[in-house]
Amino acid sequence: MTNEPVLSPTASKILATAKGLFMQRGYRAVSVNDIVQAAEITKPTLYYHFADKEELFVQMSLHMLAEMHEQMNVALEGCSITRERLTAIARVMTTAADGDTRMMRHEMREHLSPAQRARIGAVFQERIVAPIGAVMAEGLARGELGRHPAPALTWMFLSMIEGFRREPEDAGSNVPVTQFAPEALVDLFLYGVAPRDK
Repeated sequence: MTNEPVLSPTASKILATAKGLFMQRGYRAVSVNDIVQAAEITKPTLYYHFADKEELFVQMSLHMLAEMHEQMNVALEGCSITRERLTAIARVMTTAADGDTRMMRHEMREHLSPAQRARIGAVFQERIVAPIGAVMAEGLARGELGRHPAPALTWMFLSMIEGFRREPEDAGSNVPVTQFAPEALVDLFLYGVAPRDK
């Protein structure tokens, strides 16, 4: 078993289908039959690529984290100051299609074996937490951040961004979408809710 996403075309099709279903309904509510029907494949085809539903969820998670990591790398190109870099990360994390890492981790904790949780956890740490931590460490070194060590800032930021992820079904919310904009979230993280001149 590898921690790298499966890359064959058929496996990619199965993963994309499973990702949509898992992220929409949750792990327990999705059956192998649901995935097979939605992907328009046979059960033997699914089991040729994935040992079981748990392994499929793990591979889906690894693939999702790899995609987000790549999107973060692209978004960070050309960003120099900490605020720009955090905004780029926030934009990826709040808008990536089916990229709800908080839901993924919740489903992982609720339904997967300890070994599978550890696989996803290690990749989440490497692909998401570590890059954010590097931005925080650099911001501290340049004096653009302060008061807390990089690991604490990383988890504060990550928890906040995941908590403000806006899904399409939230469009009817009475909270203006601008309050969920990446720039607004980063300003909230950096400056809090007090007036800026205080």
